[in-house]
Amino acid sequence: MVSVLAAVAGVLVLMVVWSSVLRTVLIPRRTSSRMARWTVRLAAAAGTAVARRLPRRACESVMDFCAPVSLLLMMIGWLLGLGLGFALLALAAGVAFDADAMLRFFELKLAGTAGVLAVFAAVSVTVVIAVFLAHVVRFVDAYSRRERFVNRLAAQASQIPDGDRVLADYLRSGSRDNLDHHFAEWADWLADIHGSHVCYPGLVYHRPSGDLWWPHAAMIVMDAAALVDAVAPKWAPPHTRVLLDSGTACLQQLAERIGIVVPELTVSLHGREECSFGDTVELATAAGLPAERDPYQAWAAFQDTRVRYAPYAVMIGSRLMCHAETEEDEVEYSSQ
Repeated sequence: MVSVLAAVAGVLVLMVVWSSVLRTVLIPRRTSSRMARWTVRLAAAAGTAVARRLPRRACESVMDFCAPVSLLLMMIGWLLGLGLGFALLALAAGVAFDADAMLRFFELKLAGTAGVLAVFAAVSVTVVIAVFLAHVVRFVDAYSRRERFVNRLAAQASQIPDGDRVLADYLRSGSRDNLDHHFAEWADWLADIHGSHVCYPGLVYHRPSGDLWWPHAAMIVMDAAALVDAVAPKWAPPHTRVLLDSGTACLQQLAERIGIVVPELTVSLHGREECSFGDTVELATAAGLPAERDPYQAWAAFQDTRVRYAPYAVMIGSRLMCHAETEEDEVEYSSQ
């Protein structure tokens, strides 16, 4: 009876492990496996708890390890699951339940049914390690795509208000079609972040290669599109709404996945506290943006759009500890 129970338990454990491996790496989905989500949450919770008690420089060093540690924990979880599953099958095959016998089993020193199981165990471990390495390659590739765009944008804008100047430069130097090309490119980037960061949740916590963080880069490009849509809705290029819808869906879902709840707001000044909207509109219209709405109507339209993405981007940045000052925003939101 014990052998039967051990065999059933071993098969169930192996099925759970392989299901996690396949869902994480080999089955394309717009979601991640439970193992990937749990390991990220564990690494992020531990890293954040430690980092908040350290000076800023040390805090950043600790947070740098969240994504790599989550990957390592996932790998360890898979290997431990395989070890437990095959140990239970070995027990069902008659291998004694002691350290020496189990060590001989995993060293491929047993014959018969136990020896065959040991070979399957070795093959399974090898395959899981290879699959994990493929997962890491995809993870790094997705990170590189994200940072390549951010670093290119950082050459033009380093802070959120710089999006006004970026838009003005594009308006002066190109046509409406050229601006639409940039909006389409930015929409594709945000859609890629949405898909990759949902499939690989550790990417959310993987810190930037430069000074500009991806949530802030998202705000810069979305502010440019929101301004065009608010001031000149009829003239706005076709990809204006595509960019805003893609970015809003991306930021809202990623915020939800890491446990962020943003209260309902009517005005969002996040990152633009010292910016005059009148000056922003004047800069854009002087650069060639047609003024189809008066400043008051444009302000209302701009805020109606911005409250749907800017608070989420700021709160994601706060959770990632982008800047020490954003911690005050998170405390303020949590108290509401």
